[in-house]
Amino acid sequence: MKKSLETKLGRLNFIIASHIFATGPALDLEDYLKGKTKSLLFIGHPFPYRKEKNSFYRVYKNGFLKKEIKAFGWKLPEFFFYIKDALYTFFWVTCQKERYDYYIGSDGFDAFLGLILKKFGKVEHVILYTIDYMPNRFKNNTLNFLYHYFDKQCLKNCKIVWNVSPVMAKAREEHNKLKEGECVPQIIVPLGMWYKRIPKLSFEKKKRYQLVFMGHILEKQGLDVVISAMPAILKKIPLAKLLIIGSGEYEDRLKRLAGNLKINKNVEFAGYVEKHEDVERMAAESTISLAMYKPDPASFTTWADPGKLKIYLAAGSPVILTSVPPVAGEIETNKCGIIAEYSKKDLADKAIRLLISTRMLKEYQKNATVWARRFDWDRVFSLALTQTL
Repeated sequence: MKKSLETKLGRLNFIIASHIFATGPALDLEDYLKGKTKSLLFIGHPFPYRKEKNSFYRVYKNGFLKKEIKAFGWKLPEFFFYIKDALYTFFWVTCQKERYDYYIGSDGFDAFLGLILKKFGKVEHVILYTIDYMPNRFKNNTLNFLYHYFDKQCLKNCKIVWNVSPVMAKAREEHNKLKEGECVPQIIVPLGMWYKRIPKLSFEKKKRYQLVFMGHILEKQGLDVVISAMPAILKKIPLAKLLIIGSGEYEDRLKRLAGNLKINKNVEFAGYVEKHEDVERMAAESTISLAMYKPDPASFTTWADPGKLKIYLAAGSPVILTSVPPVAGEIETNKCGIIAEYSKKDLADKAIRLLISTRMLKEYQKNATVWARRFDWDRVFSLALTQTL
């Protein structure tokens, strides 16, 4: 199957168009496709809230980077920001000599542009790659209307839809009031990681009482509950340490909370770490990982498949998490992690139970690395493309 897929890909021209933060599955798909396709055009648009606002594109031919262009970093209101992105995508695609076999848009907005380009004869097939979905995506009513309009058109007119979690298909069909047969096929393409790249440390080489969080520091991540649980954890395990990797708008508030609780020496804010390899190493060195998502029906995570969970598990760091992400139950069933209530007491109790049990930690560490293998990007994208082409 893999050889047949590689032969097909080697004859095809692809486009990936995506809004990006610092990392993300669209960039991983770029890494997967750039050495396998006849040509690849990757178009990246930073989200409006990023400091770096320069849209860019990269052109690969037969695995080699041939061109990289970065646009001016416009500072615009959110609505006009997306109009600017649409114009760049349309212009950059139409400027290429190639006619593209597949256009992959990583949200309804980007995929809808692919449908327009299809009408102009530049694209043959369009794939909607749904990484995030939620009924109320934007506070701006106009943007929210357009978000669902684009999504509905993609459900009707793309070749196929890739969803990162199984709950997305039902949620969007209910919202769009689409009947059976009105949608194109939807398949599950879970988020993954580069399994072989992530270090696998033995139990003895890990930092025995280190807990780790990595990600964008927002209120929804539940880090206030994590920090508030630390005094109870430290009472039982004085050597416990919390490592927080990432930055964000909630960071200063969390630092003040740690100071007020007088646990600064046991909480390390590592800030934004640029290299993926360094983040993965820090996760692998940690004994337990944390994903205490705040229960909120309006949160992306209610419908999403958080990629960091797969990195935690591949690194052999069992996760304590809330039941918010759809994959939480599967993680607990496979004894790769434990579901905790969104409370400092329940988190502290479960962290202590796991940290003090060498037998349980070793079992969960082994289970985590074994279960995570299925989410290696090479396997995930190969299966998705085999079902698509």
